[in-house]
Amino acid sequence: MKNIMNFVYRNSLWPLISAVAALWLCPETGEVRTLLLIVLVESIALFLSGVALTVYTKLDFSKDVASGNLGLIFLGVHICAGLTALAVYIAQSGL
Repeated sequence: MKNIMNFVYRNSLWPLISAVAALWLCPETGEVRTLLLIVLVESIALFLSGVALTVYTKLDFSKDVASGNLGLIFLGVHICAGLTALAVYIAQSGL
């Protein structure tokens, strides 16, 4: 029970801040669609990071802390996903 309360205590601030920011910004349809697109692209990026980890390595990264390959794979996939979301947002907004 103590672990559950500790988890709730540590993770209760960021959903509150996100909700206040979303209400304060008053997003319109374009921003909401872009936010949902970013969520979709990031979920695909997490899937691709897992696939890349499985395909390109057979190392157990929990035992080998010195290796930075896992972080580089994760970083590369998310940079590509972020650039894709930015390009789609710019195309939708007509900048």
